[in-house]
Amino acid sequence: MALPMTSVRSMMLPSTKRPIVLLLEGGHLRAAMAKVLGRANFDVIEVHNSAEALETLEAREDVDVLLADIDAAGAGDGLELSRCVHARWPWLGLVLTSEWVRRLRPDDVPGNGCFLPHPVPTETLLNEVRQAARHQ
Repeated sequence: MALPMTSVRSMMLPSTKRPIVLLLEGGHLRAAMAKVLGRANFDVIEVHNSAEALETLEAREDVDVLLADIDAAGAGDGLELSRCVHARWPWLGLVLTSEWVRRLRPDDVPGNGCFLPHPVPTETLLNEVRQAARHQ
């Protein structure tokens, strides 16, 4: 039995879903990063602390990447947030940043996540977020 042409065509076309990035960044960089990500065809959900990030992840199943400043996690440590997120949602892409920390050991970043110290060149940020979205 042959499939209708519309079904075959839809299977061949690339997905038009824009990757969704959950952004936890310090106030002074959050708006700029959200703008850069939006221009690069990402949908961005901005949160202000670890609790909001976890609440958002609990409520939504469509988030592809957590982009989090480990210094902006609020009451919790950003590295602890990333470990918690990876344990609960191991498929979620992780990109961690920091203005104060310059280096992390590879095993400090859970899963296939990456760490980028600020200032992060725009293309580097976008490449890492794209890669994280693909690995999820």
